[in-house]
Amino acid sequence: MKNTVKTIFFGLILLLTAQSCSKEPAVTENTTTDSIAVTAPVPADSVAAISTLKLDKFGMPPQVEGCSCYFSDTKENFENERYIYVDDYGNSAYVQIAGKMIKIPMEEGDFDPSNFTKTIENGDFKVKMTGKKLSEQEEVMMFSGQMTVENKKTGEKTLSPIYGECGC
Repeated sequence: MKNTVKTIFFGLILLLTAQSCSKEPAVTENTTTDSIAVTAPVPADSVAAISTLKLDKFGMPPQVEGCSCYFSDTKENFENERYIYVDDYGNSAYVQIAGKMIKIPMEEGDFDPSNFTKTIENGDFKVKMTGKKLSEQEEVMMFSGQMTVENKKTGEKTLSPIYGECGC
């Protein structure tokens, strides 16, 4: 009788432990040659869910000259100059969503290279970037991290890995 009770007790503990470990959804990545949509686990206290907000890849905007930051979702896309985020290091940042170029005003100082954080927004979108500095040479710093783009009106979000550089 003691062995049966012990077996049932330990079975329940294992069952409850297994259920509590599987509450977060798995990270799913869906890539195509022109855009990326990434979904990731959402904290329980988050109101908006990660969605299918699509970040398109684009070349360097003609408005951006000189000092700038530019990031791709992969090292390969970075080397092929296919970006998902570009800024001019102080005035404007650019992302392209569902074929539409979005300009987000920014101010010099919106970027902290020491711990790589940046949060900027306009009336419709909010962009938050975090990561780490990979290397620094003269006036160029390489970074790797992640970027969240949120549509403030719909609550849709997308999370993307980023790889790129800032410099002059």
